[in-house]
Amino acid sequence: MRTVGIVALSTALLAGCSFTTASGLTECDVSSDCQENQVCTNNFCLPLPAGCGQRYPATGTTPEDVQIGAVLPLSLSATDPTAGKDESEVQGLNAILLALDEINQRGVLGRKITLHVCDTAFDAQRTAVQTQWLVNEKKIVALLTAGSSQTLAAAKETLKNNVLTMSTSGTSPELATEPDKNGGTVGLLWRTAPSDVIQGKVIGDLLRNDSRFNTAAKIGVIYLNDLYGQGLFNVINSRLEGWITEENFKQAYYSRKSESSILTAVTQMDAFNPDLTVLVGFEDDATSIIKFAASSNNLKASAGHRWFFTDSVKDEALLDDATVLAQIQYSFGTAPATNVGQAFSIFRSRFSAQYPGVDPTKYSFTSHSYDAMYLLGLAMAYSQGTSNEVTGPKMAEGLTKMSSGPRPIQLTLVNFTEAANELANGRSIDVEGASGSLQFDDTGEAPSPIELWQVGTTTFNFVEYIPPPQ
Repeated sequence: MRTVGIVALSTALLAGCSFTTASGLTECDVSSDCQENQVCTNNFCLPLPAGCGQRYPATGTTPEDVQIGAVLPLSLSATDPTAGKDESEVQGLNAILLALDEINQRGVLGRKITLHVCDTAFDAQRTAVQTQWLVNEKKIVALLTAGSSQTLAAAKETLKNNVLTMSTSGTSPELATEPDKNGGTVGLLWRTAPSDVIQGKVIGDLLRNDSRFNTAAKIGVIYLNDLYGQGLFNVINSRLEGWITEENFKQAYYSRKSESSILTAVTQMDAFNPDLTVLVGFEDDATSIIKFAASSNNLKASAGHRWFFTDSVKDEALLDDATVLAQIQYSFGTAPATNVGQAFSIFRSRFSAQYPGVDPTKYSFTSHSYDAMYLLGLAMAYSQGTSNEVTGPKMAEGLTKMSSGPRPIQLTLVNFTEAANELANGRSIDVEGASGSLQFDDTGEAPSPIELWQVGTTTFNFVEYIPPPQ
């Protein structure tokens, strides 16, 4: 966030504010009285919420643009600037921006989109504050989110204000049970990411029935103790019901980015001495877990131990450390599958051209992020065309019109205008996205096959697609 210097008295007066020398703050009546990177709070111009201030496009916006927000965990820490960025989330934002640029090139019934981005740094409280600002100050009609816990934190602010909320990677089954209609007829909480009910069932089935994994006599699960980790663990545990006992199955959980908590979980699992351990968490925590495990008695590769990873671990930053790579080479993992159709092929090609050297398939949820932005653009077209205004509830109603059209429409840049015009005229379409089928059900989420991947010598390798189990 850019720091604002002290303004001259004459400038403050011209802006409709007075200058208070005692506090160094600028008085105001509304936020428009303040500078662009300030907000009027209790009659004083204060800095924007931490992590906010990015706007896309940076220039050329107009008051007629539709305002949309995004709260994404781009940084690994809110307090430690040296912790760096979460590369998967950075590439997810890149996918969103690619779709945004493609939509704005064409316009939506003559209007464009302005996207306001806030970096949550994986902090749910910070997410809530940022979301309040986006809703109250930027008057957003829709919000993009990532991650289950942060999506829920944002939804507590958006749903009561009739702001459509679309998660690109919130996979917890609990999100489907969140009351989200706010007195209306259509839910306001949606996601392109499939529920972990699907991924958890696939993992459980592989552990029980697949010869590559069911030779493990003892199974462990180390999981992040939050909405995402708890939800996925519960599904895996339920799928293994009737097979697991106290002797052959153990769980251990840890707190996000807590070295002591991570070490405790690794120590507990080391004492159990599993043949294979499922790791549910994010890449930075997974890196710490593997490093601790490399010094353990039973969880290191030389002891014959094997790892199995879930979607949020799939980040090429995991492979940067030679010690970690030596421990996990040839390990398997799962993630919601990317599509193999026309929409995905065009997305992958354009993404790699826009961001040279980056393959979106090496990170989880990039195609889901791309689709999420496009779906908001289409929902905007429906709302504008059928009610002559863009609101969250009308956009949500538009999302219900995208799974039952007379023929499939690949969600690509060249098909966007056709799809938008169909929706604007009140007609349903059947969208096939870069992430696969977008056949939303009444819980606001789309199904997805699951990809089985494997850690190679330098990258993640695709193994096979697994259809959603019953």
